Amino acid sequence: MQIAKALLYLVDATDQKVFSQVVQLCKTFKSQLFVLFVLEENRISKLASLTHEKITSIRQRIEEEGWEMLYLIEDEAVDQGVRTSLHLEEGLTMKVIKTYVESYDINMVMLKRREETKKIFVSSLVPVIGL
Repeated sequence: MQIAKALLYLVDATDQKVFSQVVQLCKTFKSQLFVLFVLEENRISKLASLTHEKITSIRQRIEEEGWEMLYLIEDEAVDQGVRTSLHLEEGLTMKVIKTYVESYDINMVMLKRREETKKIFVSSLVPVIGL
C-alpha cells in the first residue's frame, strides 16, 4: 500500500502517546505527515456558555494548546526524519478535512476516536485510522 501523504487530525484531547505511533507509521511508509488542528467556533461558543468564560479566553487557550501539540509532534517527526507540515485552521472540521484530503492529495487520515469523528469514518474518501 502506498501512503505518500497522511493527515493526522488533532483535537485538544488527543493523547500525546499516539504521536510516536503516527510518526513511526509515516516513517515506515515514507509518508509526508500533515498535522491539522481545527478551531471550531460553535464548539468554542458551547464551552463558553457552559463555563461562563469569555469566548476570546477559551479561543486563545484552545489555539495555544493546538500549537503546542503541533510543535510536539513536529519535534518528534523531525527527529525521526519524517517530513511534516503543520496546520491550524478555523471552520467546520468535516469541511476542513475534506478540503485537505482533496487539496493536498492525502492518502490516509488518522484521528482520535470520539463521538464527533464518526462522520469522518463514514464519509471519508480515503482510509481512516482511529487512534
